Amino acid sequence: MPNYRRYYLAAPVFVTLVTAHRRPCLLDAAAQVSASMHRAQDRHPFHHLAHVVLPDHLHWLFEASDTNFSAVVSAFKRDFTWSRKTTDSAAHSVWQARFYDHLIRDDDDLYRHLDYIHYNPVKHGYCTHPLDWPHSSFPAWLARGAYPANWGESPPPGILDMALD
Repeated sequence: MPNYRRYYLAAPVFVTLVTAHRRPCLLDAAAQVSASMHRAQDRHPFHHLAHVVLPDHLHWLFEASDTNFSAVVSAFKRDFTWSRKTTDSAAHSVWQARFYDHLIRDDDDLYRHLDYIHYNPVKHGYCTHPLDWPHSSFPAWLARGAYPANWGESPPPGILDMALD
């Protein structure tokens, strides 16, 4: 088994969580994803920055208060799995064992990952405009004025070069 290293610094972190066997079970449970994020935040405080939920994976950008983002991810995965046990007999294997993480290095890196998160449903062909995807933080960022209304009608520069999922 590989020995992965995780660096815990006071910085936002981008994580990708993938379902076991890429099973497309997350859209039916998008409300549970959100509720599990909130319950994880109660146990391990963090600042939620952005997210997108797709059928078989999710991307999440947050900053943990104590820098231990693995504890946040673990609490989220555990809570979501337990909440699914009542509705899904295969809930014991909802997630892949590991997750991908990337510490955000600077403002450019942050904005690149925000764009990646919000453009991801378009990239995968689930919609033609990020605003059309209901399981994303894009509307909140649009309301803040971080994006123009027509953002995402064409791929942002460099976005297709980021191979994160």
